Amino acid sequence: MKVLQVVGFKNTGKTTLIQRMVALLKSKGKRVAVIKHHHLDQGVIDAGTDTGSFLEEGADLTILNTPNMTVRTENVQPSLEVQVMQLAGEVDVLLIEGYKREEYPKIVLTHSFTDGHTNVDKIGLRNVLKHADMRYDEGNIIQWFDEWSSDDETV
Repeated sequence: MKVLQVVGFKNTGKTTLIQRMVALLKSKGKRVAVIKHHHLDQGVIDAGTDTGSFLEEGADLTILNTPNMTVRTENVQPSLEVQVMQLAGEVDVLLIEGYKREEYPKIVLTHSFTDGHTNVDKIGLRNVLKHADMRYDEGNIIQWFDEWSSDDETV
């Protein structure tokens, strides 16, 4: 399984880039997973829904099945390392949005669309494969990602 993080400050284009990456991988028949870091618990699961009420009452796990998907919500503190290990063998590529300080190979997006330039070098990122600015580099990033994801080497 290949693992790639996409990191950067708020509004640098992380989600947009990952959407493009997922579309590219799926067009090649790859199995893809995405893990997204969110800094808040509130607002992720609406307390007014059945799933939210089950979690509020202390359910350890809820599973919501719709005709075309399953949503699994666990009421536990997440471990990115454990999640990555659990996905090994299930998917060809794992894309991780956020978790700046983790050690997986990463692309760093360097310009916020709302706050201007962000100096991500000051936060001590490791294992950076590429810096990019989505305003100008999207085509180059996707081309680089296409080559990177086609390489058989895994993490």
